Amino acid sequence: MIAPLARLGYASKALIYAIVGGLAIAAATNHGGRVTDTSGALRVILTQPFGRAVLFILAAGLCGYATWRILDSILDPDRNGTDFGGLVTRIGNVVRAIVYGALGLEAFRLARGLGGSNGNEAEVWAARIMDWPLGVWLLGLAGAIVTVYGGWEVIRSVKGNVDAKVDYSAAPAVWRRPVIRISRFGIGARGLIIVTLGTFLLRAALQHDPSQAHGTRESVIELAGRFSGPWLLAAIAAGLMAYAVDQFAHAMWRRIRPVA
Repeated sequence: MIAPLARLGYASKALIYAIVGGLAIAAATNHGGRVTDTSGALRVILTQPFGRAVLFILAAGLCGYATWRILDSILDPDRNGTDFGGLVTRIGNVVRAIVYGALGLEAFRLARGLGGSNGNEAEVWAARIMDWPLGVWLLGLAGAIVTVYGGWEVIRSVKGNVDAKVDYSAAPAVWRRPVIRISRFGIGARGLIIVTLGTFLLRAALQHDPSQAHGTRESVIELAGRFSGPWLLAAIAAGLMAYAVDQFAHAMWRRIRPVA
């Protein structure tokens, strides 16, 4: 039962990132649209025909994906092991579970008409963490980890490393190479956004100012505005859509071993 939910979760992520990327491309090319994040994509879905039904499906998929990630981190069916690299991967799975589980719950709340996030979660959580003992140091450490992870994703994209857990041989031969190349581009673009997220967290810690912590939307705007405006925005948007292709490939061809 968990494997179909995990695949539905990957497909849900693919749809959400495709919407975020598509809206950003429309904004960059002056065809309407706007820069938004995954929560904004859920609100776009809500306004469409059968939007509530689609949100319930996405909620099930994302929460199922989160459950699978938790079980994967504990029972280790992917055999990541207990060495340093394996433990980092397993801890990363817990983080993914938290992020996408929260997104799944938000989809459920929106589908029930209970409202969703207000877009400033990064700032709110940064403020909460900074109130903890050694909170500033913890926030800075989190920012450093996020930045390094994003940088590693960019390097992985440039080097051409693909996820060994995805069985691309199961893909139709005519699709195989294009899907791998598109996925690499998507991973790199998302990596740049993650690096920017991490630097925002670091800046918030260094300045003791939680308002410096921003989410995906602000990170994309920062990247586009700091460098080449709409051209880079269009490139990042295309990268997000490419990442949607990568997640669709995971939904179709990722090896998902039994967790029990």
